[in-house]
Amino acid sequence: MALNIVVCLKQIPNPDLQFQIAPDGLDIKREGLNYKTNGADEYALEEAVRLKETNGGRVVALAAGPKRAEQMLREALAKGADEAVRVGHEDPAGHDVGRVARILAAAIRTLPHDLVLTGVQSDDIGGSATGGLIAGLLGLPHASVVTRVQVRGSEIEVMSELEGGLGRTYVLPLPALLTIQFGANQPRYAPLPAIMKAARQTIREVPPAPIDSSAYAFKVRRLSPPPARGNAEMIPGRAAEQAKRLAQLLREKGFVRG
Repeated sequence: MALNIVVCLKQIPNPDLQFQIAPDGLDIKREGLNYKTNGADEYALEEAVRLKETNGGRVVALAAGPKRAEQMLREALAKGADEAVRVGHEDPAGHDVGRVARILAAAIRTLPHDLVLTGVQSDDIGGSATGGLIAGLLGLPHASVVTRVQVRGSEIEVMSELEGGLGRTYVLPLPALLTIQFGANQPRYAPLPAIMKAARQTIREVPPAPIDSSAYAFKVRRLSPPPARGNAEMIPGRAAEQAKRLAQLLREKGFVRG
């Protein structure tokens, strides 16, 4: 069965950077930062493209963000997405997951969709809430932390990862929404001809749908670095001396007896 797949992508600051808190204490300093595709969303995009290659269909890459997010969407086109749509959302931090989910859900309603994919969580906020909220707003059945997807006619069979290395299999009717787990596949690299082609493709920009802000309230009160937790002791010397000192410390702190 050919599928119309919408995959939601988020652009985040490169996590390898050193961050500083902005003077107002409500966000990080964003001047001079570079951005990348959210890690889990890379796996969602790869899963979408693989499903298209196996079953036929079409993949639309969708993002809510400022103009800079178009670079991420072009990368998605180069990796196999057929269309890219950016909802103009000028909040650089995007802390309000409820608002972002409503904006994305409104955009998805305007797109043909048999399957909606998101990453399991974002690397910057890590709330793991966006996918589930979108599913609720659209009234779609959904499964989270998905590691395997198989299309079976008008249904999909998915494996969700549980704690302790266990998994659970679900069968969901289509349309449905899935949040894809890290490591579910191996994201591909875009070949140079595809990158050059994507650079010429049009990215459709749409305005965000009006959101009823009276339904909920969300505000960042303050950001602060995590508090320091104790002091680290560096053990100098050669390996044998370090091992002897470490064994002594473990005995002193009661981790080892004898």
